[in-house]
Amino acid sequence: MVETGAELLQRYGSGERDFSNSQLAGADLAGADLAGIDLGGSILQQAKLASANLERAYLSGADLSQADLQGSNLRLANLEKAKLQGSRLQGANLRGANLAEADLSEADLSQADLAGANLTGANLRGSLLARCKLKLANLRGACYDATTQMEAGVTPVELGMVQA
Repeated sequence: MVETGAELLQRYGSGERDFSNSQLAGADLAGADLAGIDLGGSILQQAKLASANLERAYLSGADLSQADLQGSNLRLANLEKAKLQGSRLQGANLRGANLAEADLSEADLSQADLAGANLTGANLRGSLLARCKLKLANLRGACYDATTQMEAGVTPVELGMVQA
């Protein structure tokens, strides 16, 4: 387990990949190349991960509440049951990512690429999904409410979403 962004970057640079259950709240990892990293169950609240490469990262159960993930690459990442409340994911690449049962309430996903992503059972209450790429995304059972903002002409019910 690591407790600072600097320590994580040093150990990742040495070839280590398992950083599960780390305490990295507020860590500055913006722009870092962390492809294939295991941060499952880690605390990353308010972490700065803008433009970071997290392709194929394992973030299942991680707490990324209020994190800055703008423009980050989360392609094929596993974010199952991750906490992403209030996170900023504008322009993020989430192609093929697993976001099943993730809490994305109040998250800003505007212009994010969610093509082929699995969002089954995700909490999208109050989230912003304007100008998202949703081609082949699985939104069955994802929860939305009156404050969820979708692209004009997109009907949540047609996507298999449920109002909660």
